Amino acid sequence: MKKEIFQNICSQVFSSLQDNEQLTIYLEGENSQYFRFNDSKMRQSGIIEDYAVTISLFSGKKSLQSATTVSSDIESSVSNLKDEIQALRNPLSLIPENEFTSFPDNFDSIEIIKSGKLPARSEILEALMEIITKDYLTGVWTSGKIFRACSTSEGTNHWFEKDSFIFDFSLIDEKENMVKVLFPGNAWDKEKFTTAFQEASDKLKLMNKSKMELKPGKYRVWFEPNAVADFVDMFNWNGVSESAFRNGSSCLLKMRNSDQKLSHLFSLNESFSSKATAPFNSRGEVSEDVKIIDKGELNSTLVNSKTALEYGITSNFAEEANSWGMGEYMRSPLMEAGDIEKNDCLARLGTGIFISNIHYLNWSDTLGGRITGLTRYACYWVEDGKMVAPIKTMRFDDSFYNFFGTNLEGVGKEILARPVIETYDGRNPGETTCPGILVNDFELTL
Repeated sequence: MKKEIFQNICSQVFSSLQDNEQLTIYLEGENSQYFRFNDSKMRQSGIIEDYAVTISLFSGKKSLQSATTVSSDIESSVSNLKDEIQALRNPLSLIPENEFTSFPDNFDSIEIIKSGKLPARSEILEALMEIITKDYLTGVWTSGKIFRACSTSEGTNHWFEKDSFIFDFSLIDEKENMVKVLFPGNAWDKEKFTTAFQEASDKLKLMNKSKMELKPGKYRVWFEPNAVADFVDMFNWNGVSESAFRNGSSCLLKMRNSDQKLSHLFSLNESFSSKATAPFNSRGEVSEDVKIIDKGELNSTLVNSKTALEYGITSNFAEEANSWGMGEYMRSPLMEAGDIEKNDCLARLGTGIFISNIHYLNWSDTLGGRITGLTRYACYWVEDGKMVAPIKTMRFDDSFYNFFGTNLEGVGKEILARPVIETYDGRNPGETTCPGILVNDFELTL
């Protein structure tokens, strides 16, 4: 979809509003190519073009939402949205006023178009199949444009458009050992992909060795950036949310109420400087970078307009609570880098565990900051800076007040941007950017 088409649709819809009405129209869209692979063979392909919109109708201190779709057919889309608005008018008149309801302020319009160099659809398979000829590869390739846009009846018109691809795959051998790889970008580079594939293939060969069974206990660990990103993303489950602080459910509550600190090596920001995702939220409010944790100390939280009204504080225009039960959450978290070079991580680890991926994370003690989960895929026992053997899957249960706090020994110099790979509601432009970390006394439980 082109920006001009969307804004034409919005303009016609806004002209149909009644005197006491205001409206926001938020677009989430994609034009994507999908390929699914199994046993290094292409098994399924498809093209998806989808444009979902959420309309929010306001009348004073009342508001209701409706979700539908639009297309490049302007006439049909305008008619559909007008019908949705009409369906909202009667129930809107019946609901009580809510003092925490407010129409978004007018912001300067933003346009961000992040173009890339993606292979043509006809070239994707050829580019991949030249390389994925050995081992058993299973995974999904997605590429194309992702769209976000928001227009309001008061004149704000935001547009975000991004070219990107993600190749999310695993290499699997005859013994069902696996190495997981996430290869994202916005400019296809065959040489880089070949290198990433070869590194994964080499790790898979090491997985052929007998797996070591570790005893429960505390170990030195090097966490790769993808694993660190999983830990950081846990802060989105009401951790950095001001509303979660106010209702007492935030995992970071000790940092405000008990002056608990993390390591001075740990800093976390909500950062839109890479322009990887839209800086405006679903209300059309423009968010700026927020320094959440600065050298181990809680600096700021994320505050949306509803929370700001409810508690009489200043909004930094965080996103609204979502359907998964998350309060204000980070759309583009960035953990700041340290000084450990990529080639030095094993030497700095010495003897301990190299963890590539973790999964099945959950809170075991939210207020205590304890997270439980499992090691996964390519995780190895290391002695004297050299990988010795893969380890059997282990459960861990430890507090981020330890592994991001007192037990954090070092932080990697290289940072990795890991995009959101879930596609339940379509492709998402968000990403979590993290370095690797070196931790002492990380607790494995069984």
